[in-house]
Amino acid sequence: MFDFSTAKLENLIIHQVGNKLRDEGLFVSPTVYEMKDGNVEELLLKYFLSSFKNKVLYKFFHETDIHLNELYMYISSIFIDPDSFYTQSVNILKHLYEKSSHPQIKGGEFYMVYFTDCIVNEQKTDGIGIFKTEKKETYLKVTRYAEEFVVGSEKGINIKKLDKGCIIFNADSSDGYRVAIVDAVNKGNNEALYWKDDFLRLTNVQDGYFHTETCLTVCQDFVENIYGEIHQADRKDKVVFMNEAVAYFDKHNEFNLENFVQEVVKEPELIEQFKEHKENYDINQGLAATERFNISSPAVKTMKRKIKNLIKLDTEFEIKVKKSSSEMDNMQFIERGFDDEKGMNFYKVYFNEEE
Repeated sequence: MFDFSTAKLENLIIHQVGNKLRDEGLFVSPTVYEMKDGNVEELLLKYFLSSFKNKVLYKFFHETDIHLNELYMYISSIFIDPDSFYTQSVNILKHLYEKSSHPQIKGGEFYMVYFTDCIVNEQKTDGIGIFKTEKKETYLKVTRYAEEFVVGSEKGINIKKLDKGCIIFNADSSDGYRVAIVDAVNKGNNEALYWKDDFLRLTNVQDGYFHTETCLTVCQDFVENIYGEIHQADRKDKVVFMNEAVAYFDKHNEFNLENFVQEVVKEPELIEQFKEHKENYDINQGLAATERFNISSPAVKTMKRKIKNLIKLDTEFEIKVKKSSSEMDNMQFIERGFDDEKGMNFYKVYFNEEE
């Protein structure tokens, strides 16, 4: 977990990087940027930091030796000797250019920032931010001259939309540091996802957040591919399963696999299939088998937004099943059946009064 509420901007350098495939080159600023306007500094802080809403942390890695990861070494040099900030920014700029060889990669401004008073895992520390602007938006500019107005246009940066960024916290250095990332432009585009994998070379930090998110993802996958396909569970049963899984994560501080399957999965045959499914998932993802971990409340909150609790019907009706706010199971108030006369399935919903 990280927090930027107390973060301060200490140093800023602005370069420019193009696409290597198109031989666009790069531009190196001669000095560190001198901040003279407090309002601009405040806007830059908002631009650089407000897009880091996903609380997943990553770390630098290399298959054989972490010291062979270029970014790890450049960043380490700055944390050891802050006076090398400018020199290492040029090295990082050149490294980014070497990785910018895909035809879809756009050129843009390259920013490197030194932050102080960042908070990661409840500890105050410094951070180094690397950002890239790829998109410019058109804004209207209205200027008054004497008795008339002149309307023009300018290209500028929307400070609410960070294209690409990462912040490396000076924490757990021997384990590849802790890194937060943003990649809004190429989200979901596998051909152009070079920021995290090629340029930074990051892997997940397998902490409570990671394990909580992964386990709930396993539950979703199990519901669709095992519970639904093999056991022919209907949509209501799937929603019930996921609601109970989320409820378990809500009321416990620690995940215990044996305890979880008894409370949520329940049926002996399903329990064995769930354990096997989780084991296969971990193997396929290259993860160590984990039967106990601390549950992350922010991860649960994030996954709740992703979990579908909607029953969609082909008669243009939808039933949204909210998580019960009391100890009473609200799923007892909905029944599924089949009407022989109409030859159709139906849901019967009980209630006391309409809201």
